[in-house]
Amino acid sequence: MMNTQESYFLTDSLALKVPTSERTRQALNLSYNNLPRYLKTCLLYLNMYPEGYTFLKGDLVKQWVAEGLIYTTEGQDIEKVAESYLYQLIGRSFIQPMCVNYYNEVLSCQVHDMVHDLIAHKSAEENFMVAIDYRCQKNVSLSHKARRLSLIFGDARYAKTPANIRKSLVRSVRFSGLLESMPCLTEFKLVRVLNLQLSGQGRRDNDMADLTGISEMFQLRYLKIASDVCIKLPDHVLQCLGTLDITDARFAPVPWDVNFPRLLHLHLSLPVERDLLDWIDRTRPPSLMSLGKLNHLQELHLTFSSLSTFQHVAKNMEALGSLIGGHGNLKTIAVAQASSVKNTAASKTYISWDCMEPPPLLQRFEFSPHSSCIFSQVPSWVGKVGYLCILKIAVKGLPAHCADILRGLPALAALSLYVETPPDDKIIFDKAGFSVLKYFKLTFMRGIAWVKFEADAMPSLWKLKLVFDAIPPLDQQWKTYAHSTALINIDYMPGLREIFTKFRGAAADLEYVSMIGVVSNHPSNPIIDMQLADSGSYSNKSTETEITTK
Repeated sequence: MMNTQESYFLTDSLALKVPTSERTRQALNLSYNNLPRYLKTCLLYLNMYPEGYTFLKGDLVKQWVAEGLIYTTEGQDIEKVAESYLYQLIGRSFIQPMCVNYYNEVLSCQVHDMVHDLIAHKSAEENFMVAIDYRCQKNVSLSHKARRLSLIFGDARYAKTPANIRKSLVRSVRFSGLLESMPCLTEFKLVRVLNLQLSGQGRRDNDMADLTGISEMFQLRYLKIASDVCIKLPDHVLQCLGTLDITDARFAPVPWDVNFPRLLHLHLSLPVERDLLDWIDRTRPPSLMSLGKLNHLQELHLTFSSLSTFQHVAKNMEALGSLIGGHGNLKTIAVAQASSVKNTAASKTYISWDCMEPPPLLQRFEFSPHSSCIFSQVPSWVGKVGYLCILKIAVKGLPAHCADILRGLPALAALSLYVETPPDDKIIFDKAGFSVLKYFKLTFMRGIAWVKFEADAMPSLWKLKLVFDAIPPLDQQWKTYAHSTALINIDYMPGLREIFTKFRGAAADLEYVSMIGVVSNHPSNPIIDMQLADSGSYSNKSTETEITTK
């Protein structure tokens, strides 16, 4: 067993990235040998990624599950168990967190170069994986018995898959390279995990990557494709598929009746020329169940093209409201956009989903405020979702009854609330509700508002962020405020660890903000981290569309 002193030495050496030493190698090897078998297997799987690669926690966890590397007992959530494996490896310094969100959840990770070398060495020893990276000159053991294959070909035009690999035994394939160098997929009969990053460098825009051979992978459980070439997917049933991620790819239309009976996770980038309603059976009431028989879907991520117009976004929001209403298994709904959409901040789609039947198990509801989708108000059905713990939403206004809906959510732990038009009345947060809220971001997209946090409000809150994205010129708004009176009052909040405020506006307005002292903070609270940012001239011109779902 590794003693405490050796453990601390290993942790410090990897964290500080000190030069390689024999003692560090020995400590690392000893720590690896002391791992339980199930953690060794999961750690060796990281040889799928090239050295220095930052991988997403969610992706890795889903691949472990799809490969069958996770052991559970009856009643355990297999993905929660997989996450616990990851955190055990983090705790033992084999994996380093790279990005942690506001909820203290690890989002992405890396492995230290020394750890990667160890993994590659052990992987070769145990015939666990063949990993080839054309960008580096390391010698690679080409075991024909390996069950996993990682091919990082990059721009190499004449790269070939090793001929001695018994493809019929391979269970996981990761390929990154030119389309012309991709191995023949139909030879991988037992693959459970397929991760493709395809480049069509030198090809014409109308060329297509035919991936219909995936339909012969009867054990396939995880499929992720990133491609700058339009891809053609199978047009019939994928019986075992649990994860489908084609966020970073263009794809040809798929018939509505393609069946995904076991799909749990769907990450979809909607092409600019396609609408959600084009994917469903129009002879029946629209629902996710009629979109590929997604009866068991738990996670839905939609990304709109950066070329989408606000009219296209509006049409899809109408369709989405119809599709998700009342779905019995959905736990996560997230809507974002690939990058800055053509519609800009001045083009908005107002959404009203008040009449939608809520998904009863919903835990996470996130609508990126940058997608130009703004709810007219907090939908009334939100108050009926007792499991909702993470909410990100942009609203046109925040009347008192909407604040009451939010404070009544019993499980809400992280709230990002974007308000387009500040109310005339003061917004007061008192002791009522928000009992488990740990993170609160309140953003006013236009103007500024009176906000008061009373003593002992939000008792569990750790982090408070107040952002004012646009302050109107002085002659439009500031003259209505009483001089020398703080607009934001924060009384004593015992759980607070961090307070952040940001004001964005014209330089003259920002100077005035800093001069009069807009924020009053109780002396026992943490010191406020205040930022001022000049955003140039203010404009309220906009293009608006109203969407309702009945």
